[in-house]
Amino acid sequence: MHPTSTPSRSRARLFLAAVAGVLAVLIYGGQFVASRFSLEQSLSPWDLAALRLGVAGVLSLPLAIRRGLPGAGGIGWRRAIVLAITVGAPYTLILYSGLAVAPAVHGAVIIPGATPLFAAALAWVWLGEETAPKAILGLILILVGLALVSWPAIIDLSGDLTWSGDALFLAAGLLWAIYTVLIRRWRVRPAQATAMVWVLALPYIPIYLAVDGGARLLTAPRGEVVFQAIYQGVGVSLVALLLYSRAIRTLGAESASFFMPLIPIFGALFAVPLLGEIPDSVQLAGMVAVTLGIALAAGRSVSSRVFSGADS
Repeated sequence: MHPTSTPSRSRARLFLAAVAGVLAVLIYGGQFVASRFSLEQSLSPWDLAALRLGVAGVLSLPLAIRRGLPGAGGIGWRRAIVLAITVGAPYTLILYSGLAVAPAVHGAVIIPGATPLFAAALAWVWLGEETAPKAILGLILILVGLALVSWPAIIDLSGDLTWSGDALFLAAGLLWAIYTVLIRRWRVRPAQATAMVWVLALPYIPIYLAVDGGARLLTAPRGEVVFQAIYQGVGVSLVALLLYSRAIRTLGAESASFFMPLIPIFGALFAVPLLGEIPDSVQLAGMVAVTLGIALAAGRSVSSRVFSGADS
């Protein structure tokens, strides 16, 4: 009985880990569409940021306290603050501001694509790391794909702010790349940094209430506000990380990183029916190039290794 039950349990663990990985990138990819939907309807980037940072910060506070808040959860306050700047409130506001003026598909393609590009350059400068040849080919494909995705906005600046949204997505990708390289350089576990990042974002809430007042949150449809609070503050900020960590523990960091190309795919699949965002042939070619590039770079570039927890 044992010889047959052990392989069965092993297959079940592998299957559950694969499901966890897919669900994680499904949540990550869906955030672009969910955010864009509310930004087009009733909420502002400031409102969405308040929901995400407030919920994630409050839920992360007990964990940060348990890990030792005086020592910033074992990270150190200087490093924790730097990491919070890269992927906390500033990143969140840049992401939502980009989605306020540019299609969700652009965000779902540009940010996951730009991150390994910037990370490879920063890792070469800061860590002296060289990128594997196959990953270099992937990065070239990503660069070409990003240019194709943004090309219509680049050549037509007549009152269309899409180009500015794409620029913000590039900035978000740069911030995420800085984060991935820093946690590798400082040998900080991504899961360890997450709690402090969200706790250090909590000061945004009183600033938001003092400046904005939160009037749109009070008048927006209650179901929409609750959905965004749960999806952004719990799903994207916490649950997706836990699911992806489960995939890493079972499948390994390099194998888990191959889920990353699904982010732009899921983003596009959701954006077409829910937002009516239909890319033209040039942008579609760019999306394919970025997706293939991410797949080639997966497990071989510093950003994919750090994001997938290889250095944890």
